[in-house]
Amino acid sequence: MDYWIQRYQSARPAMKIEIIDMDVPCDSKCLENTEFRSLMENDTFRSRLEVVDSLVELVREQVRTLRREVQGRVGDFKGDLDSLTYTVYRLVEYGGNTSLGEKLTFEGRIIASGNFQELVDVNKSIERIRMDPDIKSICDEIRYLIEALWEHFEKNMVKIQ
Repeated sequence: MDYWIQRYQSARPAMKIEIIDMDVPCDSKCLENTEFRSLMENDTFRSRLEVVDSLVELVREQVRTLRREVQGRVGDFKGDLDSLTYTVYRLVEYGGNTSLGEKLTFEGRIIASGNFQELVDVNKSIERIRMDPDIKSICDEIRYLIEALWEHFEKNMVKIQ
């Protein structure tokens, strides 16, 4: 078992959170599909992993909430809602700019396509949404939960005895 714990600690298996594309430590379901599935037999490891599972689910719930809130603010949006949600999250937390041309994009993701005025209107909506205090609060909560996940991983999963 020590070999697998050491491998786990050095490999730091992670997965992406849907829509916002952020890395978090692997939860139970993710680990079941890796070479580290045997660690699930260790009671201490499994109990610590339950915290990871709970935090991952909280992050996912907040991402779903963000998506619903963004959707509610764009109304009849004719584009990729997941790319729009990703864009809003990244702009709120890390800054940056959208690119307006034949399509409205952010970090290579197509948010919307259409005539120029429609794209300008979507871009204005993005700016309005990213300044909304409720949206900022949800984005901050997602970031804090992800930070808490990694902190738990560092303090409790990497130091398994």
